[in-house]
Amino acid sequence: MKFGEHVPLAPLTTLGVGGKARFFIEAHSEEDVKAAIARARECGLPVLPLGGGSNLLVPDAGVDGVVVKVMMRDIACEEGGAETLLVAGAGASWETVVDTATSRGLFGIENLAGIPGTIGGAAVQNIGAYGAELAGVFAYADTVDAATGSSRRIARDEAAFGYRTSFFKNNRSHIVTRVALRLSTHASPNISYPDLLRAQEEGVSLTAPVDIAKAVRAIRARKFPKQAEEGSAGSFFKNPVISRELASALAERFPGMPQFPQPDGTVKVSLAWLLDRALSLKGFSKGNARLYEKHPLVIVARAGARAADIDALAKEVAELVRSATGIAIEREVETFGAR
Repeated sequence: MKFGEHVPLAPLTTLGVGGKARFFIEAHSEEDVKAAIARARECGLPVLPLGGGSNLLVPDAGVDGVVVKVMMRDIACEEGGAETLLVAGAGASWETVVDTATSRGLFGIENLAGIPGTIGGAAVQNIGAYGAELAGVFAYADTVDAATGSSRRIARDEAAFGYRTSFFKNNRSHIVTRVALRLSTHASPNISYPDLLRAQEEGVSLTAPVDIAKAVRAIRARKFPKQAEEGSAGSFFKNPVISRELASALAERFPGMPQFPQPDGTVKVSLAWLLDRALSLKGFSKGNARLYEKHPLVIVARAGARAADIDALAKEVAELVRSATGIAIEREVETFGAR
């Protein structure tokens, strides 16, 4: 277990902004996580788990807590009939997990290739892209409850997955230490998403999981900024889920607006389309933060950006959307330490 005080968090996030952690612990085992919890109790501070830092906005003032970065990165595949159970430490890179699965010909997460972060964070967020969500393959997650220090396994039926949410996101005392996914060599390719259909029409092979993952990464590379050049956290906002009545009214005002009817009668609409086609906000900036020119759901942090710049831009975008459409948009990126 590695321990530090007043540790800068900006280098540990993909946005690259924000202040320091009062205490910082690298946990290489479940025992380390429990030791970190005990240290937090002694200090009277909250425990704040940190994965790959890909979906977080760290405040400029930092966080007054014990930040625990889970470092378990082992990956194992357990074959059992038609299915393979992939089990990984929560600190394993999501891209490494995808590569492990696709190199074995396992279907289930190839459409989620290219998403930054760890497998632990993927479960918390219920990541989704190109017609797939982590919830579709999730088997279980092992956790340590910071409130009690006890271990607990959360199965699929307890995980309460929803659109970019889960049991883990709504119960932050549970620190994810290990995640298991059910994958298969017998599944069919999921290429119904328009970008993938276009790739297939252009002659791209989309038969094997590794081919689909490669195509998805190529698509994402065209839409998202290069991490080495500018900070970002992927999609900063969620696509809104609104009433059928509001969706119909907006479709009349904004012909061509993509709509995705949901099983409960609501409608998911494309916020990127609205920001681009209805509000012309691509490239809109505030301080050293802006909406990415190729994908306006993405907020990009220029060199010298502060968390305050990103927060101010996000608030102004939300107000512009509300004024123009009546939709109250939600952030996908969370403010670290907020409850």
